[in-house]
Amino acid sequence: MALTVYLLCALASLVCAVLLLRGYRATGMRLLFWGALCFSIFVATNSLLFIDLVVFPQMDLALWRTSFTLVAVALLLYGLIFEAQH
Repeated sequence: MALTVYLLCALASLVCAVLLLRGYRATGMRLLFWGALCFSIFVATNSLLFIDLVVFPQMDLALWRTSFTLVAVALLLYGLIFEAQH
């Protein structure tokens, strides 16, 4: 059951990233780009979660997962601040 949830989370993040990137390409709104970048990193985070808990349960990749999430949220926050100034 957990395997399915982890894969569906990664798939949902991928769909969000693709849709945001398509919206960015269609409109040129840079905030959509930052959102797409954030969700692209969320795909990597969810993939690391799957690898950590299912493929290699003896390894602890929590630091890597947290670091990826921090970078994703920081990029989105930067994009929100940067776009608010323009």
